[in-house]
Amino acid sequence: MDKMILIEFPLRKTGIPATLLIQEEPEMCQTLWDLLGQPMKMICHHTLSTGDYFHGCGRPPKHPVAIGSQATPLGKKRLLLSQLKPGSIVYSGGHDIAIAYGPDLTEPLVAKGPVVARVSKDALGELYEAGRRIWNAQFITHHLQTITLKRKDV
Repeated sequence: MDKMILIEFPLRKTGIPATLLIQEEPEMCQTLWDLLGQPMKMICHHTLSTGDYFHGCGRPPKHPVAIGSQATPLGKKRLLLSQLKPGSIVYSGGHDIAIAYGPDLTEPLVAKGPVVARVSKDALGELYEAGRRIWNAQFITHHLQTITLKRKDV
């Protein structure tokens, strides 16, 4: 059975589910799954020039952990941000994720980690709306946006 996670946005009554891509990135998926033994609240910030892409950052880990960067990304497969499909969740280690929520990703930069989960096609519209709210908060209202990432009970 597939392992799934939920992305909960404060203005939604239900979370948006995403399936872990265990076949493609087994180690990074397991690391994220283990991390989500307890739900993790994250602050969100939208990129300035990348397009439909935002980051979620949790409270930093207590102990040193591997963190990917654009120069040395974690995971097996390196992707450019412009190659990410809507609904892709990138995990760069530690307590940081990034979510590609729409089709407009223009930066030909290396992602800091692999795609570890994907939102189903039927939930992409809801994810897009949530991503645009984060964009609006970043550029217009300057209100703090959060998400909670947690395991989905199947």
